[in-house]
Amino acid sequence: MINEQETLLFVKELGRLLKDYQNCSNASVKSEIYKDIVLLSNVIQLDHVNVSYA
Repeated sequence: MINEQETLLFVKELGRLLKDYQNCSNASVKSEIYKDIVLLSNVIQLDHVNVSYA
C-alpha cells in the first residue's frame, strides 16, 4: 500500500504526464505516455480500493 506522500507524488506526476500527452505530436511517444498514465492511474486507484476504514 502506498502512503499519503507517495500518492501526492503520483498525482503530481500524473498531471505532468497529462500535459506531456496533450502537447506531444509524436504518435509512438504519445502512446507510451498514455500507457504510463493508465499504469499510474491504476496504482492510485488500487490504493484507494484497498484502504481500510476500520
